[in-house]
Amino acid sequence: MTTSTSFSKTSLAAHLAAALFPAGEILPAPEPHQLAARVAGYVAHRRTHRWLLTAGLQWLEWRSLPHLHRRFSRADVAQQRAVIETLSNTLFSSLLLRLLSLPFRAAYVLEEERASHMGMPRIQVPAQTESFRWQQQVTHASELDGEHTIEADVVVIGTGAGGAAAAYELASRGLAVVIIEEGDWHDRRHFSGHLPDMLRRLYRAFGATITLGNAFIPVPIGRNVGGTTTINSGTCMRTPPAVLARWRERFGLAALTEDVLAPWFDNVETMLRVTQAQRRYVGPVGDLIERGARALGLTQVAPLQRNAEGCDGQGLCQFGCPTDAKQSTNVSYIPRALERGAFLFTGMRATRLLRDGKQAQGVLAQGRDANGRRVTLRVEARATVVAMGALLTPLFLRANGVRNPHLGRHLTLHPCGVVNAVFPDIDLHNGRTIPQGFAVGDFAEQGLMFEGCTLPFAAHGVLSALYGAEFVRFAERYAHTAYFGFMLRDTSEGRVRRGIHRDLPWISYRMNKKDFALFLRGIDTLARIYFAAGASEVLVPGPRQLVSLRSVTELDAFMARSHRPSDFLITAYHPLGTARLAADASDGVCDVDHRVHGWQGLYVMDGSNPPTSLGANPQITLMTLASRAAAQLAETLTETGA
Repeated sequence: MTTSTSFSKTSLAAHLAAALFPAGEILPAPEPHQLAARVAGYVAHRRTHRWLLTAGLQWLEWRSLPHLHRRFSRADVAQQRAVIETLSNTLFSSLLLRLLSLPFRAAYVLEEERASHMGMPRIQVPAQTESFRWQQQVTHASELDGEHTIEADVVVIGTGAGGAAAAYELASRGLAVVIIEEGDWHDRRHFSGHLPDMLRRLYRAFGATITLGNAFIPVPIGRNVGGTTTINSGTCMRTPPAVLARWRERFGLAALTEDVLAPWFDNVETMLRVTQAQRRYVGPVGDLIERGARALGLTQVAPLQRNAEGCDGQGLCQFGCPTDAKQSTNVSYIPRALERGAFLFTGMRATRLLRDGKQAQGVLAQGRDANGRRVTLRVEARATVVAMGALLTPLFLRANGVRNPHLGRHLTLHPCGVVNAVFPDIDLHNGRTIPQGFAVGDFAEQGLMFEGCTLPFAAHGVLSALYGAEFVRFAERYAHTAYFGFMLRDTSEGRVRRGIHRDLPWISYRMNKKDFALFLRGIDTLARIYFAAGASEVLVPGPRQLVSLRSVTELDAFMARSHRPSDFLITAYHPLGTARLAADASDGVCDVDHRVHGWQGLYVMDGSNPPTSLGANPQITLMTLASRAAAQLAETLTETGA
């Protein structure tokens, strides 16, 4: 009997499915056993996920005893919904319930018939894509066997914003470059928009990386060729001049002036084809936000700059672009690096730094062949560039002998808040517009940047904290629900340590009072923008509830209450700073040229480099810094010779 079949016949899973999703006005109730079978399919090939799901169901079965005096599966559906409502209002149980319900929500909203009820267009995935000569220089672990040793001038670990830009710059200057990537290569044929499949293919740990502190903050990161650039929204912003000035003054990075970086910014923006988002694909939300913002006297309202020339607004940026309009590094930098002679090995995890004392000499990487046996790749190189991202780079460096008091510390996140609003008479074209295409920048210098537009229908349902009839009603209002958010230039700092699993580092982060005050200002301002635009209802989501406000008076009363960070839905997408740049080793991990202090041949070029929070979406900054540093490295290696 297959896992899917046995699971679908488990009464407990079917009971939960029935309790979670009653029939609505538009959406019919799902058949419980069929939905349970779909959930089973999501975890069929993942032993750990099957175990966690089974454990979660058993927790719910027995957690119901104090409330119902019977197990969950022995109660009627009304009682089951009542206990779910009770558990959703407690701190720890609400978190467990939300995690348990997540695959059930996904199965519910991803059903094609349900999406068609909501008027969602089907994603057009190409049957085939073009073939290029450079693809011959991509080797997956499954194509190898045993142990292999190769030599290179530089080995780059990671293909995200920093690693890809560095690899391109190094290869363009005639150096022999080998790129190691733990994830797989995917092209637009794979970008179907099917949430479980995209999470499995493109995200590390299914997007489950999360901070622990005075709020649980999800920090999803990519694991694929392209890294997090494949799953970001494509927003392109240069490093604010005030931030560069602080780096020069506080960290001694005198070389990082606007004049020095200007040509590098230009090169990056040319490579990414940066242009302003088209208003027709921003959608009605942009018009509403502009109307409300201007009514409040705000003036810096405009479509965002993006790396997606030719975007047709399918709204899938976070799950891979099916048209290749978005110039994530799997489309831009990596192919061009390969065209210039670089070699890419995918499905290979860097496990050990090759070194002689503090002289880096390359890297050892491991993967699995077609039969599941371990394969080893030894890359001997004159220089090693670590570009694994702000959450993993410090762990790799520490595990391989780097000792610095700042390593793994000073983590900033750009914490993000979201406020929804209901416009019952307006079709907002959700699911047919750019996920993040419009901005209000009046408070950017104060550390508060408003950005947003829409989410796919699947994400709309999966991210909700509601259950039962309220969840179904919320899902049915998708076409009339506006999404917009904001991010903070945070002064709070966190720390990254090794976790219980390599995919789940221990990330600690506490939002300080200054940042939380700014966060509350973001909630208040965005709610007022919505009301000024004519919203009938403003919704403030939290991990345990969705607060509904119907007037400015109710908003004032809500803002006058005492709040904590854990009361709000906070997410983050820009981890930075854990191997920060500084002129002196007493102040940071890497010097201005990105070389690890005290080491030879060891460099870091990724999101761990920025010494402070940016207050701007970071991919342009990371590519610019990495391009400049790689050019410096290429010059050094060329001068020293073979």
